[in-house]
Amino acid sequence: MADARQLHQYLAAALSHRGLGALPYAEDDRWLIRHHLVSMIDAFPSLRPSVATFTYNDGRNAILLRSEGTIPTSGGHLPVSIWLLEPYPHVPPAVFLSPVRGTLIRPGHAHVDPSGAVDATYLRSWRFPASNLAELVHSLSLLFSLDPPLCTNPKPKNEPVEVKWILEKVQRDLAGREAEMEVLLGVQAELKRRKQAIARGTRELEEERDNSEQELQVIRMNTDVMESWAWETKGKIRRWKGRAVGFDDVFEPSDVNSRQMMECTAMDLALEDTIYALDRAATEGCVPSQVYLKHVRALSREQFFHRSMGFEVRSMAARAPHDAS
Repeated sequence: MADARQLHQYLAAALSHRGLGALPYAEDDRWLIRHHLVSMIDAFPSLRPSVATFTYNDGRNAILLRSEGTIPTSGGHLPVSIWLLEPYPHVPPAVFLSPVRGTLIRPGHAHVDPSGAVDATYLRSWRFPASNLAELVHSLSLLFSLDPPLCTNPKPKNEPVEVKWILEKVQRDLAGREAEMEVLLGVQAELKRRKQAIARGTRELEEERDNSEQELQVIRMNTDVMESWAWETKGKIRRWKGRAVGFDDVFEPSDVNSRQMMECTAMDLALEDTIYALDRAATEGCVPSQVYLKHVRALSREQFFHRSMGFEVRSMAARAPHDAS
């Protein structure tokens, strides 16, 4: 009861709607249309009404009432769509069969064309206002029970030779593609290995270049030092040419620390020689013991000072950065 009440409300709302999307039926025919649909659904509940867009053969679209569902026959239920065209009920509705998967319209059927359009005797003899939807569906049920319009789609017993040949060709192509893919993957791996080797070689060459640049800088610094030394030496040779040159005049310290170390070492050795001479003189009795001790103490203090000074200068020279030369 609730389902029937909802159906009546749906039809009443659809037929009473005005404005955009309104159904195109004449006002005087709307009550009869509703009565036809309700009577049909009461007799055949599997058919359900709805509003949908219908496309005519000339391409024109119209919003119409449609009933979809199945019609019972002795061979089963036939899926069908019944469209109420704009002049309905003065003209018959358009009826179409909708074959489900695995079925098709029987070729050469007397009342159904290949598109599914139904051309039954009741439709051709439609008379207003006597004809109605419930009688139409009942007549179609009897007609299609005697002459079923659908048949099952026969499955091929054997696989066609062409399909088998195509499958074999596809399998061969896939095998060839797989072999080609294996070769390409091997080439890709080799290219990757070579890329890594090239990158490693590039890094090594860059390191060698950096080392060579550092060595070149050192060589340039040493060259500058040697050129400066050669220039100074040539000047000294020109100055000393023609006069006697002492050993100490030829060699000189390279820096202040070296000069101080040489002076401290020279004083240490000179004092050592002096103490040694005093020892021999005291041994031979040439110098009194009191004089000998006095001078040895004084010379030892001075020698200790120069040795300590030399040690400090040597430590400072060791901490200072060395020249490239």
